[in-house]
Amino acid sequence: MATSTDELTPSLLSSPHRVLSAGIFALIACVAFEFMAVATALPVAAKQLGGLALYPWALTGFLGAAMFANGVAGELCDRIGPRLPLSFGAAAFAGGLVLSGSSTSMPMLIAGRVVQGIGAGFVIVAVYVIIAQCYPESHRPKVMSLLSTAWVLPSVLGPFIAGGLTEYVSWRWAFLALAPLVAIPLAVILPRMAGSTGSDVRRSRRVLLAATMAAGAALLQWAGIEAERASWVAAGAASAIGLVLIVAAARELFPAGTLRLRRGLPAVVAFRGVLAGGFFGCEAYVPLMLVEHRGATPTMAGLAVAGTAVGWSTGSWWQGRQGLKSPRYQLVRRGAAVTAVGVLITGTAAIATAALVVPAWLAGIGLIVAGLGMGLAMSSNSVLLFDYSPAEDRGANSAAIQMSDGLGGVLVIGGAGVVYALWRDTLPASTLFLLLFAISFVVMLAAVAVGFRVRRPR
Repeated sequence: MATSTDELTPSLLSSPHRVLSAGIFALIACVAFEFMAVATALPVAAKQLGGLALYPWALTGFLGAAMFANGVAGELCDRIGPRLPLSFGAAAFAGGLVLSGSSTSMPMLIAGRVVQGIGAGFVIVAVYVIIAQCYPESHRPKVMSLLSTAWVLPSVLGPFIAGGLTEYVSWRWAFLALAPLVAIPLAVILPRMAGSTGSDVRRSRRVLLAATMAAGAALLQWAGIEAERASWVAAGAASAIGLVLIVAAARELFPAGTLRLRRGLPAVVAFRGVLAGGFFGCEAYVPLMLVEHRGATPTMAGLAVAGTAVGWSTGSWWQGRQGLKSPRYQLVRRGAAVTAVGVLITGTAAIATAALVVPAWLAGIGLIVAGLGMGLAMSSNSVLLFDYSPAEDRGANSAAIQMSDGLGGVLVIGGAGVVYALWRDTLPASTLFLLLFAISFVVMLAAVAVGFRVRRPR
């Protein structure tokens, strides 16, 4: 394990870190490629499998499963270290890709997405713990910038490649082509983390709580399905029970005071969920809007989504550069505000009526702006998490911030999915998609407000 002295670790490319950094970069790039590419392929896959109405659940199924996996992975990383959670996560992720790419029905595709989510949840938490254990504190902003950079090439090329495969070959290869590659970075990382161990902290209750939160999220999704069927009693009951389960689990899984937005670490965790919900709730529906409403090809829709990476990498580079004088908490606030502006611009691309037609390419411009804000806010917020977390709680807090991510995405994407399913056949397409993007914009305004509480009290 690397020491904490800067002199012994002058850069991420120094001898103790070079290969480990490359392996982490490649593994996150695999997850990033799938996450970005699938957004392009899913509308076509859902249409071919006869499950367009279930489109949102293919997104939230991934996020809900990742949320559960985050809690389990955090527990295991604190107990035994990140080696086994990382290995299991990579294997599950690859298996989920094969299952999704082989799907013959929409439920089978959703099941594959769930398995992918479990794998991604384990991988991301394990990587966070590896960063906390194997890199000195002064290098963590650079490592977070490296993680964001790992999204750049997949985010630029992934949607474009997936769009081309979907348009000219088959959507299935957006999943299947990546599966064999996951083992390569795993083989690079494992030998370089021999000193990365657990603290043998006993928190087995956390696994049960993670399952409780995932069950609550699943109930909310089921409530959405019942609402689509106009079964309002069942929908109301499922929503109430789901919210109770989520709140009960979050009170113990998240740092004390998270739900009350207490300043410092609790607000850092809460901010991540609100920010992720607002941004990913917007991004998730851009390909669907462009293909189904604006008549774009899957390739062009993928190109628009790829703009996210340009902004994200720029924002992440800015926060990780040497000599930065702005405090981290200020970068979090500014990033949230920039993301909100980007979501607003993106939403205007849904306007295509007899009276006014807004250029569809504005969706790509909006995602570039939103990505810039996400690069600033996400990376800076993660650095604050490391700064505020004692060593024995790094696994738990890394899991908490990832679960907050997933919870925000499930609630916003799932809620927008209910709106989409309920009024897909009755509202004009422009009105429907404007409503979906308005939901994300309101959530982003809430993220700006929460960003003012991430600074620790003096």
